[in-house]
Amino acid sequence: MSTEWTMDKGENGAADFAGFHLFPRCGRFVASAAPLALVALTAAWLFVGATPLRTAVQWCSLALLAACLLILMVTVACGGSRRRRDIYRWGVQAASVTPGREDGTVPLRLSSASWLSARFAGAMVAVPALLALWVTLAAADARGTGTSSLLAEADAVIEQRPIVKIENEVAEGRSRFAAATADLTVLLPSPTGGRAVPAKFEASTNRRQEVGSDLYVAYVPTHPELGAIGDDQREDVERQLAGQAVQFGDSWTIGGFWALATLAPLGYWWKNDSPRRPKRTVGPDWRALRVTVTGNGRHTDVPPPGSPEAADEKKRRENTRTLRCLMLEGGGRQVPFHSQMDGEAAGAALTGVHGWLLWHPQQRRGRDVLAELVSDDGWQLPGAVPVQVAEQTEAAGVMAPAQPDPERRVQTLDLGAGWLVTASVPVVVGLAVALGCLTALLLVPDSGAWRLWTAAAGVLTPLVGFITQVVARMDHGDGDAAG
Repeated sequence: MSTEWTMDKGENGAADFAGFHLFPRCGRFVASAAPLALVALTAAWLFVGATPLRTAVQWCSLALLAACLLILMVTVACGGSRRRRDIYRWGVQAASVTPGREDGTVPLRLSSASWLSARFAGAMVAVPALLALWVTLAAADARGTGTSSLLAEADAVIEQRPIVKIENEVAEGRSRFAAATADLTVLLPSPTGGRAVPAKFEASTNRRQEVGSDLYVAYVPTHPELGAIGDDQREDVERQLAGQAVQFGDSWTIGGFWALATLAPLGYWWKNDSPRRPKRTVGPDWRALRVTVTGNGRHTDVPPPGSPEAADEKKRRENTRTLRCLMLEGGGRQVPFHSQMDGEAAGAALTGVHGWLLWHPQQRRGRDVLAELVSDDGWQLPGAVPVQVAEQTEAAGVMAPAQPDPERRVQTLDLGAGWLVTASVPVVVGLAVALGCLTALLLVPDSGAWRLWTAAAGVLTPLVGFITQVVARMDHGDGDAAG
């Protein structure tokens, strides 16, 4: 174990977590840079041709991804393969810097949870973008990409030329109107007036072609030896000359699915489950309950009788939810508190903590009341309490109006801030292979079955790394193997 990560106790009982403060900053950079790079790279590859803009976006994105991978490699070398409960414990120690006075007081100002929300949102953006990018690269119409680049630089012209030979035709149906892919040969005029120069290229056309049919062909009249590209649609020839890798229709199809797969879950999560909240001032209309964290558990939230969600047995089952949460004890009652955290790991790190549970009765989201757990050690954990539990606790008379202390200072507890150190060597190796495959697909102007195999390797290798990590932690009996 690295000495930077040794948790030795000093005379005052303070844990030595030197170096831990650096990893949350690195995690914030990775959580911001990786989604940004993947989104920019996917958009450029889908909708931008071979222009200086796409080249700049491509190299900047690859540089950001390489920087993220380098940070992850250094992190794993310094103290990787940590369990989630370990980083939760370190996060609590790092946030416990402003202890309360005597038995603890209620702060006047509550912090926001911007970085916690941003990290979850970044992951929800990065995954669909990565999938869309792999699909785009695997299905890219890269046939003749090298030829089209040479033709574009040499100021090619587009003319209709008759087909003189068809080979290796693969059609999507027997009809003559079925789309097909084939090796086509046309004759290009000689710049010296001699015999015509044959040019062979692969093309995907909207319908099957016959010898003698005209195609739109791009070539350089003064240099027919550079070859040619062609298609039955002029815009597709122009697309290839422009260096846009995917056909226009495919670009908008993939882009549409990408947007749908990204925005729909992100919007739902942002509205219902995001820990986002602005900085707020605690007033006398807030409710405060002195609590102690007793561990983790599960709470079954059933719709109240008489509500539309409990109109019949089927609706009642559909609207019953089971929450993994921290269990708080205060005023002789058990109060479930759930948040964007691993309940078991949080219970191990926070059991025995004393503090205040705060909420405003009118600040609700769905079936929850937004709540804050403020410890005597100076941290604030954003979460929620089921509405029914909150109403029952208030009705029991165990809560009191909050009496905030203007001198009390707290900071948001981000339990997962050190998520980088949960990675292991197999994960890093898998991500390195994926980045190598991604770079090859982006930079090699070639076509063929290797693109499909390379894309498959880029997708499957990280999955194997994650599975290897999970299995290894399960073999060691870790409860938070997915950490």
